Amino acid sequence: MKHSLKKILPIVITAVMSAVSAVNLTAKADEHYDVYNYDRWEEAIPSQAGYMATRSVSGEDLGVGDFSEPSDIFRDAYDQFFIVDTKNNRIVVTNSEMTEAVMVMEEFTMSDGSTTTLKSPEGVYVSPETDLVYIADYNNSRVLVCDYDCNVTMEIKKPTTELFSQELTFLPQKVLADKAGNVYIVLGNITTGAAMFNNEGEFVGYYGANTVEATSQVIANYFWKLISTEEMRSRQSRTVPSGITSFDLDDEGFIYTCTQSTSQKKDTVKKLNPAGTNLFSSLETSWGDIQSVYDTNTNKNYQSMICDIEISDDGNINCLDLTSGRVFQYDEEGNLLFIFGSSADQLGGFTEVTALESLGNEILVLDTRKNTVTIFEETDFGATVHKATVLYNGGYYEEALDPWFEVLQYDGNYRRAFLGISAAYLVQGNYEGSMKYAKLADSPYRYNRAFEGYRTEFLNEHMTAITIIVILLIIGIFALRAYLKKHYKPNAEYDLTHATPIREEE
Repeated sequence: MKHSLKKILPIVITAVMSAVSAVNLTAKADEHYDVYNYDRWEEAIPSQAGYMATRSVSGEDLGVGDFSEPSDIFRDAYDQFFIVDTKNNRIVVTNSEMTEAVMVMEEFTMSDGSTTTLKSPEGVYVSPETDLVYIADYNNSRVLVCDYDCNVTMEIKKPTTELFSQELTFLPQKVLADKAGNVYIVLGNITTGAAMFNNEGEFVGYYGANTVEATSQVIANYFWKLISTEEMRSRQSRTVPSGITSFDLDDEGFIYTCTQSTSQKKDTVKKLNPAGTNLFSSLETSWGDIQSVYDTNTNKNYQSMICDIEISDDGNINCLDLTSGRVFQYDEEGNLLFIFGSSADQLGGFTEVTALESLGNEILVLDTRKNTVTIFEETDFGATVHKATVLYNGGYYEEALDPWFEVLQYDGNYRRAFLGISAAYLVQGNYEGSMKYAKLADSPYRYNRAFEGYRTEFLNEHMTAITIIVILLIIGIFALRAYLKKHYKPNAEYDLTHATPIREEE
């Protein structure tokens, strides 16, 4: 009997542990890749999935034949998706469920009645104010502006002004337009920012140029140029910033840009106001993977390269990493929320990502090699995090407290929840609780704020006792001094007459 118990007990324990693990890992068991996040020490740790891949859609599924190297996707004000089918030279428009194509834009009517077609288009944008469609027609070296019936209202080509180098080819890759009708174009061979045109198609300059990061090599090159001759300087390579790769526009009119470069760390993601000032310049956010990515197939380490950016309706920032095929989602303050996706053949994995878009609780990712759109849906964990984040960013810290605790029930190491709880406790005046969760989040700034409140509260509550103690100490010091003065007099002067004289040496 004892031997039977010894055999059965390990089996029972293993079964119980497996059941517990299955419950805890439900949110990530269906994904073939590891779901992770970063802790307070910037170490990758297992986490719950904020999004799950539910299905993949091809051109065949939409009834328009296979896509061929699609390069961009955009959602209009009516929740229709515009897919740039690059090598098929067309724009495929689908319904909001992405179950069927509602329109294919292939032939366009110019203002003089003639027709034109696309040639390897790479970008699309639809203005919510005017319903005008902006198409970056790459190999035709132009941007077409048309209505939903493919009637062209404006054609933007290479500017003839001296402000634009006439030696450069006009190669539009991405395009968007602001509320005033100004058009911004990412050009494949320009590193001085996006080319900006007014609502009449006139070139006005460049917008949002990246800055050159002050690395040791850049500083050394600058020093040598100062002391070099003109002939030597002509042979030296120029230090130029990386060009903008893609951009998006939020509801308030701010333009977000991303740069696909391993050497450009400073301006990887920017939030630009109308003057072109980067409002994210003071953020310490690491966009993409904090650590390098190891690829077992090539036996190499790769760093994140953000190839596309998208701002969701709730203000979250979705960044697409070309290197790993992952989506990194941040809140509007640059705090990392979720990481999902991978480089793989299965559902939820990608071969070469190019663009992403969102609609409600879904995020869609375009793969130019698989010729598909993969749809990720928000999990229960993701919904809880988003609920808490929206409340927190809206200033409703106390209302966000319960959702943050619910988040910790899913993932006990979720750093963003620690920060949210610390902020809520700070507002409530629970300074000790705020200090506790600020310490768990490894946030010196929030801990110091809570400690200041705790110190002030302690002094206010114990001011009477502290005052009495200080008065008693002062009285005690004076009493001690008086006592010592009375009972301990200084020694009398030494009487020299009784001193033994010192004999002089003979």
